[in-house]
Amino acid sequence: MDATRPPLPRLAAAAAAVTLAVAGVVVAAITGGGPGPEPAAAPAGATTVASGSGPARAVGWAPWDRDAAGRPLRWDPCTPVRFVLRADGAPPGAEADLAEALRRLAAATGHDLHLVGTTDEAPAADRPLVVRTAEGWRWAPVLVAWAAPGAGGTPLGPHDRGVAVPVAVRDGDRHALVTGQLVLNAARTDLRPGFGDRADAWGATLLHELGHLLGLDHVDDPAQLMAAAPGAGPVALGSGDLAGLAAVGADGGCVATPSPTVGRGLG
Repeated sequence: MDATRPPLPRLAAAAAAVTLAVAGVVVAAITGGGPGPEPAAAPAGATTVASGSGPARAVGWAPWDRDAAGRPLRWDPCTPVRFVLRADGAPPGAEADLAEALRRLAAATGHDLHLVGTTDEAPAADRPLVVRTAEGWRWAPVLVAWAAPGAGGTPLGPHDRGVAVPVAVRDGDRHALVTGQLVLNAARTDLRPGFGDRADAWGATLLHELGHLLGLDHVDDPAQLMAAAPGAGPVALGSGDLAGLAAVGADGGCVATPSPTVGRGLG
C-alpha cells in the first residue's frame, strides 16, 4: 500500500459500559499464537464455550468452533467487519502491513474487512463488546494493537508473536462472531515489517492471527500459514488456508447476527 496516503482518522477509545445480565447469550473467547490454542478469559459474567479442535486439525484447515447446526462459526459476510489500529507501540510499517493482510484475507473470504481508523484504546481482557454511536449501539470494532505480554490481562505470552481473541455471541438461533482483539507482541524486536519470510515477517503473523480471528484453528500441516509452527518460507496462504477461509467466508451466505443491544449485558 502507498505509504504516502493520508493517515487514518483517529477514533475515540471504546468506553461503553456493559453491566446488564442477558439470559441465553454465550460468549466464546478464542486465542491463537504460540505452540497451540489455549482458552482466554471471557468477559466477566459470560460463559466460555469450549473451542473445537478435533480430528480436522490433521487436514488442510479446521474451524475453531461450530454453531448448533454443525457449521463453522463465522462473521456475517453481509456486514463489513471493522478494524481499528492502536498505533502506540506498533513497529514501522504496521498500518501498511495490516492493510495488506486485510486485503489478502478479504480476497480469500469475500468479507469486507475495513480498517476504519486508529485509536488510543489499549487491549484489555474485559474490553466492552459494544460501542455507542450517533446511530445507536454497534459491536465494537476489532482492536489490533502491539503491547507487552500480558498487557491488560490478555493471554499474550512472552514468546508468542501474537494472540487473537475473537468473540462469538449466541442469542437464541442467532450465533456469530461479532468482535475481538488481536494483540501483537511489542517485545518481539526480532520480527521485520512486510511479508518477506514467514520465519520473521510481521505480515505472516498478521495473516495467521487474523485467520484465527476469522474462525480458523491451527492445523498440523506446516505448508499452511495456520500451522501452529509454520516455519520458514514464502508468506503465502496455502491451499488449506484458502479452503478454510472460503468456508468461513461469503460463500455460505449471510449469518443471523445477534443485535448489538444484547452486548450491553455482557461485561
